[in-house]
Amino acid sequence: MRSAFALGRWIAVLGLVSAIAGCAAGPNPAAPVATGPPVAPVSDLAAALQAIGIAVPPRGRLVVVNIPSFELVALQDGKPVLRSRVVVGRPATPTPELSTAIWAVTFNPSWTPTPAMVRWEGARHMPPGPHNPLGRILFELDNDQLIFLHDTNDRRYFDRPARAFSHGCVRVEKARALAAWALDVTEAEIDRSIARGGTHREILATNIPVALVYRRRFPDDDGRLADYPDVYRQQSAAAVPGEGLPGACLDPL
Repeated sequence: MRSAFALGRWIAVLGLVSAIAGCAAGPNPAAPVATGPPVAPVSDLAAALQAIGIAVPPRGRLVVVNIPSFELVALQDGKPVLRSRVVVGRPATPTPELSTAIWAVTFNPSWTPTPAMVRWEGARHMPPGPHNPLGRILFELDNDQLIFLHDTNDRRYFDRPARAFSHGCVRVEKARALAAWALDVTEAEIDRSIARGGTHREILATNIPVALVYRRRFPDDDGRLADYPDVYRQQSAAAVPGEGLPGACLDPL
């Protein structure tokens, strides 16, 4: 008994040391989404997501963006409530794998390019309006990589089967529906918020976890896994420091 007790204490100490080391090292943008303790899935989609290493809580909300399938799935209480096509980063400016959260929705955002974009692409500041590349809705994500989900003023790429055209941020086809769900309002209320004009921000009552993942096998609504092309050739966005980094969401293509 004393030996078993001592072994248990030693395992607990090792677990604590590992946890502290993980915090000190900081988050790894290319790491798989942590699965946590196993929970019983409440839908076929949740079961399939958990089978490929994406934890789906049985309560609460979750947004999953899968880069190779160019799609976003919103889940509530373990069940899918919204599925949308998205445009992700080009191979030269890839969307990184990232665990983050939506904390606010900004209506009628403005956009300011980086100095490199001004120099190499002739980019200019864009005020709010119909020509802004961020569209009318920006989902503020808690990260330091200038990665956001957003609307777009150019919807033509949503009709393409391969949708890797951005500078790293994620353009969402159903941005209005996603905003309505995130803020617990109707799409008509979202339209009224846009029509108010000017840039204004709505803080979410509770942050919504977001997982940007790279899974070449990803489930449909019925939980069946489908295969998708390796759009980034298995290269992480963080593989080469200083190269292939996202470009502050300018999407001029």
